Amino acid sequence: MKFSLDSVIILAVSALCESTATSQKNSATIDVSGKVKIHTPVGKDGDGLYTASTKGCFDVIAEATPLVLDAIGSIPMPVEGVLSIADYGTADAGTSLGLMQHIVDAARSRVKDKEISIQYEDQKDNEWKSVFNHALGHKNVVDAYGNELSSPYSLTNGIFVSASGTSFHEQVYPTASVDFGMSFTAMHWLSSAPNGLVGREEMHHAQCSSPGICGEAEKNQAKHDFERILSARARELKSGGKMVVVNFAKSEDGFFLGNTEIGVSMWDSFKSSWDRLAIEGHITEEERLAVSFPNYYRSKSDVESSVRSNENLRIISIQEKIVRCPYRTAWTTGSSQKLRSAREHAEWYVPTTRTWSESIFKNALDDARDDGQKDELMKRFWGNYVDIVEKEPDVHGMDYVHTYTVIEKL
Repeated sequence: MKFSLDSVIILAVSALCESTATSQKNSATIDVSGKVKIHTPVGKDGDGLYTASTKGCFDVIAEATPLVLDAIGSIPMPVEGVLSIADYGTADAGTSLGLMQHIVDAARSRVKDKEISIQYEDQKDNEWKSVFNHALGHKNVVDAYGNELSSPYSLTNGIFVSASGTSFHEQVYPTASVDFGMSFTAMHWLSSAPNGLVGREEMHHAQCSSPGICGEAEKNQAKHDFERILSARARELKSGGKMVVVNFAKSEDGFFLGNTEIGVSMWDSFKSSWDRLAIEGHITEEERLAVSFPNYYRSKSDVESSVRSNENLRIISIQEKIVRCPYRTAWTTGSSQKLRSAREHAEWYVPTTRTWSESIFKNALDDARDDGQKDELMKRFWGNYVDIVEKEPDVHGMDYVHTYTVIEKL
């Protein structure tokens, strides 16, 4: 079924947030165990595509590094036994690799030759081959500035690397066993898919919807999930142990991922690129309206409220920060223009948005389509986005908006 541009605009103007029809497509999939798969990594496991395509995450972690090192310098250091470090929602472990070396150095400046256990956590379908390639030094990691990062495991003795496929929504490690935990850009993913925007004209994500009308299911799920996450971490952390949590946020100014005072909204570009598939007759109206991201960007007050509700935890510090999109910055400062045409720049930038979002769009496609059809549609979708960015490279980017929170176990 084809749509004219006028008809889509009319739908956008007139549609209200009606109840989701029971026949609408779910934006999550079910694996063989019967559990909901909220997000599926992009690329072949072992390639490290996430790290290679997410330059901005290095900058986000760099902003958190002083907080992390302050925490490592102040937690009770076990004189005997191992120091246990947990990285929750690690993805392919590449973006935090440089920080891990700083953590090892900081810990051993306090206790020489301290044995350290580095524990990586993510969903069971994570890129685990890439995790071990990076963490064990089998695959080189290059940061956003072209610097090659070394693995702490390959440089020093007494470093022990392990991984867990238990969701961070559950207790992952034994009670009172973790000295320091950290999580970067991960805990916005929900434990289930409320699908609050399926069947609605609103733009794909709860933060883009009208307050009090759409996205309430995601908001409620996020509150429940974060309190559950904090309870699990409170059990795992030792007394005096700390955790640095860097979560996507909606700022006090109303800014959030890809939607700040600079340039155009990434979410507008997503919607235009997806709607074009329907306009050109490649997807059905049901598929067009089937996208609903199963995550939520908590405000600073949301985080504070949830931590206060747990009597075993307290906030040491919390602040909002915006980290600018390195791809747009490269173009506007001229460094990308010297190396790339507008088309090549667009093809360089767009994959950083693809790494975390493709599975959500792909899951919106009808189950009757085979994998080949779905892959072809996704190529068209990302090609549409590249077309948009190519026209005005200076206004497109994915600014990061986070809360940086330091939490202590009492």
